[in-house]
Amino acid sequence: MERYVGYFNAEDSEQYQEMFEFPAIRSVGGVLEILSDPSVPMANFENLKKTGWDTSRIGYVKVLSESPKAAMVEFSFVRMNSSGNPFFEATGHYGLINTDHGWKIQSMFFVNPITVGTD
Repeated sequence: MERYVGYFNAEDSEQYQEMFEFPAIRSVGGVLEILSDPSVPMANFENLKKTGWDTSRIGYVKVLSESPKAAMVEFSFVRMNSSGNPFFEATGHYGLINTDHGWKIQSMFFVNPITVGTD
């Protein structure tokens, strides 16, 4: 999850995209999406900046369940503006799987609406 946030903060679309195992599931505010095309960006950093985002920081990561092949984590983060002030906090539940290329995100569930600039 630290690499995930690091790639996000670096606006490294290629590395960020590689953090996901496709097809991936994203549920935000009760709306479910099945993301099957790895060439479609999972985040649009230019649009995200329009919300005031400058960087994100991890609040906490709590492993809820794990095995050698899969894990479920609760992940809290804070979005910061260019002045370093927090303006958005969220907690999500991420399903991870262990692939030949390391741990990857296969599902994300957020109860409340959140944007990554692609909507």
